[in-house]
Amino acid sequence: MTNTGGVADDDGANVTTTIVRRIRPGRDDEFADWIQSGLGLARIFPGFLGGGWLKESSTSDVCVIVLRFETRVALDNWLRSALRGGWLRTGENIAEELPNDRVTTAVDLFERP
Repeated sequence: MTNTGGVADDDGANVTTTIVRRIRPGRDDEFADWIQSGLGLARIFPGFLGGGWLKESSTSDVCVIVLRFETRVALDNWLRSALRGGWLRTGENIAEELPNDRVTTAVDLFERP
């Protein structure tokens, strides 16, 4: 299961989560294509509101993927979906998932311990 941090609005709607990945050496271009295909799959998934990814710096191999869904249930459905599972398997040689602490502010997306 993916270790994700997340922030929900007070009413429980619109949840944002992050997933942190380290790009394997020499796989930057493949990673960009792989993430874009994953975001394309998420776009057709019920409840998806948007997402993207950021590198920690121009020289870093660590990226933060940000996903926003209408509800926690919609996010959980995406995280557990066969569609996502199949996509993840295609990227096993491209990037590895890193532990991810809970995100509580936008600043947390850019400042890691």
